Amino acid sequence: MAKQSLQSTDKALKTKENTNIDSPDLSNNKNLEILKTRFPVGKLDDLAKEHNTDKSSEHHDYTRLYEFMLAPLRYETFTLLELGVGIPSKEAPSLRVWRDYFPNAQIVGVDIRKISKNFEGDRIAIEIGDASDPKFLTAVYEKYKPHVVIDDASHFWSHQIIGLRTLLPLLPPGGIYFIEDLQTSFWENSEYSDAPEDCVSFMLRLMEDVMGNHKGRNISSEEEFNLTSYIDNFFVTRKLIGLNKRSTPHPRAQRAARKLNKSNEA
Repeated sequence: MAKQSLQSTDKALKTKENTNIDSPDLSNNKNLEILKTRFPVGKLDDLAKEHNTDKSSEHHDYTRLYEFMLAPLRYETFTLLELGVGIPSKEAPSLRVWRDYFPNAQIVGVDIRKISKNFEGDRIAIEIGDASDPKFLTAVYEKYKPHVVIDDASHFWSHQIIGLRTLLPLLPPGGIYFIEDLQTSFWENSEYSDAPEDCVSFMLRLMEDVMGNHKGRNISSEEEFNLTSYIDNFFVTRKLIGLNKRSTPHPRAQRAARKLNKSNEA
């Protein structure tokens, strides 16, 4: 239902008579270059290409949004946690990108394959375990206290949702959470569609609640209200979403959660 609502809104916005704002002419190279400067290809993309990770502009083109959101942390001391180390033959390329881009950061990778442990090194630690296990994820968080989490693990619907539900509440104020490869949410009847709800539909419900100031139109539980209370904003591009965590939970969402809880108890 959330996807249909979003599609209807998008269709209306694209209809010229329904808007007073003309879309830029992207056939004009000058306009295209102006748009690119808003999310430029930078140093992070150079490193992604150097280490041959598919996050670069030559593949998924994730590095522009990553650099836009993470550049303020460039020289800070913090921990970055990435779920999913990648194909063993590539020897954890994205972890090496983060290590080189953040010279003062601790980089932690999580993977279910024991061979990934071989890729530990300078400021890179790797934990072996199941990223769909909330207890394991909680233990990893408690050990390293990451400020940034990137989910590039299995891309299964349920795993993406479990990761967010488990780790976002644990992140410190100002923490950042990313989920990659959300195109799998549109691959119905595939190995990734292992749950009744895909991750994009789940995220759209959370987004709707945040944008609607926690009216709870499509929020189904107290836990989901509590989850939206932590979200300050969303940044979305193709196949990738980033969330910033609020400094304090939003009081309106907390009140809605308590109200729903009392209703369920009645």
